[in-house]
Amino acid sequence: MKIGFFKEAYVRAKRCRSLWNLLLIPIVVGTWLVTWFVSVLMLGQLLRLARPDLQFILLPDTVGGILMAVGFLFAWLPLSMIVGNLLLAAVPSARRALDAEASTVPGTDLGSANKGLLKAAMFLTPAGIVVAIVGALFL
Repeated sequence: MKIGFFKEAYVRAKRCRSLWNLLLIPIVVGTWLVTWFVSVLMLGQLLRLARPDLQFILLPDTVGGILMAVGFLFAWLPLSMIVGNLLLAAVPSARRALDAEASTVPGTDLGSANKGLLKAAMFLTPAGIVVAIVGALFL
């Protein structure tokens, strides 16, 4: 890693002055955990139907269970960030504050941020789901 990365991160962090940015954290984490839990629960129930001999609560305590859990964590992260951005942007005063912050730096507006997250989601979501399914198959 270049030292320039840390300097750029520091400059970005100093630019985010609105307290609305702090609200993004619980919104994104909450969305991420809910989507992860629902996905794990659904795959666990499907696995329970396919393999009634397995005894587990949420996921099996095997390498396959770990792959399922981690796969879904990566699968839903960028989508949860997009949902978090959209939920926060639905609050008019938050949208105004965040748009004002983004107006000084090109490429940091809501559309650009979500476009970049969508590009990440196009890779991470299918890859995470494949990892979770591979984990389910190798129990």
